[in-house]
Amino acid sequence: MAPPVCDISFEDNSHGVFLAGQTIVGQVDIQVPKAKKVRSVYLRLTGQGSCKWAETRETGSSAVFSSREEYAAHTVVFLSGSSSESSEEVELGEGSHRYRFSYRLPPECPTSFEGDFGYVRYTIRIVFERPWKYDLTYKIAFTVVQQLDLNRISPPLNEAIVKENMRQFSCGPCRSAPMIMTVCVPMTGYVPGQLVRVTVDIMNKSRKDISEVKLKLRRQVKYLSQSPSERSKTVFCTLVKYQCSGVDRDRSAGYERRLLIPPEPPTRSSTIIRIEYFIEIIAKVVGLHASPRVKIPITIGTVPLANLNKSQEQSSVVDGNPLLRGVSTTSVSNLATQHMASSLQSLKMPHSFEESPSRAAIDIQEDDEQQTLGAKPFAPRYPVYKFGEGAPSTAASTTATAKLTTTPTTPTEMTKIEPVKGSNGVS
Repeated sequence: MAPPVCDISFEDNSHGVFLAGQTIVGQVDIQVPKAKKVRSVYLRLTGQGSCKWAETRETGSSAVFSSREEYAAHTVVFLSGSSSESSEEVELGEGSHRYRFSYRLPPECPTSFEGDFGYVRYTIRIVFERPWKYDLTYKIAFTVVQQLDLNRISPPLNEAIVKENMRQFSCGPCRSAPMIMTVCVPMTGYVPGQLVRVTVDIMNKSRKDISEVKLKLRRQVKYLSQSPSERSKTVFCTLVKYQCSGVDRDRSAGYERRLLIPPEPPTRSSTIIRIEYFIEIIAKVVGLHASPRVKIPITIGTVPLANLNKSQEQSSVVDGNPLLRGVSTTSVSNLATQHMASSLQSLKMPHSFEESPSRAAIDIQEDDEQQTLGAKPFAPRYPVYKFGEGAPSTAASTTATAKLTTTPTTPTEMTKIEPVKGSNGVS
């Protein structure tokens, strides 16, 4: 007997992207080839975080570490017997059936994320509860975005940061002059679609050549277990990378690169999955010496800094964003007031919501789901802004005072800009 055919759609939201605290409105369409007996037909919306990994002990045995959190839960019964406690069967008639549903997401829901050892995932499942048989299910996933307003983070993220690494590659009577690497970024708060301008100056007075200089935007994900004990597992991923020419001994060089922030979830320091980002610069030294590196943490948010250049502030309005059509200005304003304490005017809306290039769509079926009518592959979508061509890549003023970790040494030779090749960004 042919099974039912299901489809779940959202009202005026074809990509299924919602802000935490927003009301989801949608409908379920079921096509039944032939009437069948069921105990019930219901919708189950869930939002949960999960992480799991195995580690091998010194004894050779393995231990599995895991944790789980629940963020949202909602059930709507479309069809059932006369009593919720009864096992009475009802008939799901032949033909087309349409059911509507709505649910307001809790305002504290974290942003969707799919990682190597865990996820934050929001799903809607249609369940056909059958007598004396496995239940039939159909499931889809959707994206939830927790707003992170960069203007509300302390200390402020719109100030320039300068870090320096000074390294000597020998000691005693063989000690040479140092290699000094100085790195500067004009601010530390960004949104996807924005460019991070990274400036690197290297004065190599040592006796060692630097074969290459690498500039990277990296993501750090920390998974936290609760069972059988508290433990963590950290995974790093390079999102953007540039490889630059090296610096010979007794030479100086300078580099300036602009790294494009890809669609990624905002920085998160709570829940069982914690996400951080940083800029990393590595000067690869010829030989067996450890290569000097500089790390500068940055924060990726969903609302850009307010003092961006006017040409960078260009943002689409709700009606101009196909992913947000149908969301009234009143509801968005209420959402902003409740969770961001700001007006609709200050709530800059992204131009689009896009999938992360660092992760392919995944299968959302669970191991215990035995009889399924289908589950669409899923990849979360994140807010992306588009800034005007030629606009500055940062909000920091050119006169901003930099925070120095050490006092940089002025190179004795003129700094030069070297041509580089990269995997992302604008040359």
